[in-house]
Amino acid sequence: METKAEVLKYIFARIQQILPVNIVEAKKNRDYFTFMVENNCSIEFYFQTTQGGHAGKNTFCMGVSAKIRNSFLCNLISTPFNKIDTDGNIIVCFDNNIDWFKQHQMSLSYFFNNKSDKTFDVENFLSDLKKDFFPYIIPFVKRYTKIIDFYSNPGHIQHIRTGKQFSLGVACSLLCRQEEFIEEILVPLAKANEGGWIFRDYFGCTNYIADIVEPIKNYITDNNISFDNI
Repeated sequence: METKAEVLKYIFARIQQILPVNIVEAKKNRDYFTFMVENNCSIEFYFQTTQGGHAGKNTFCMGVSAKIRNSFLCNLISTPFNKIDTDGNIIVCFDNNIDWFKQHQMSLSYFFNNKSDKTFDVENFLSDLKKDFFPYIIPFVKRYTKIIDFYSNPGHIQHIRTGKQFSLGVACSLLCRQEEFIEEILVPLAKANEGGWIFRDYFGCTNYIADIVEPIKNYITDNNISFDNI
């Protein structure tokens, strides 16, 4: 395995082997991989590569963007406010090529030099992907009761749909029957991040109970929504 095409073909096959959910359909379009999985969700990868010809014709740097799309979860944080989801059902967005990701261990870019076989380096990359991105897959695809666990680490929260971290926390706490989570964990966490770019929904409202909690609670009740019947 020497060329970029061979590397991407190998990664496409290996991801299908290691994804922790059932794959309904797998598509590869050059640098884009789409895996349709259970619960009408999809997991998508875009591999950004830059050729490094000065170091050999098969030398390149590679980064990755990954997304989880889940229409059910996106509706929970859009429909109660009479808004249409405009982000294409993206609930998690992960990118190892932007500055705030430096707090993680995953390299900002992976360098594959012009040697005979790149398998070892690719497996290291896949190991990092499993460590840093895969923990989101089970909670955000099938085991929704685990989502609130991510709120123990603000570094994890930032990968949740931009600006909707508070609304999602509210919805999941209600559906997990842990409403105390809102006052005990979620509100203090949001306040501690004032001035940042996460929890924008919290700071953008006048009264979080009237503006966020009650609409979500009413939407869940009126539509008989439960994590038990997903």
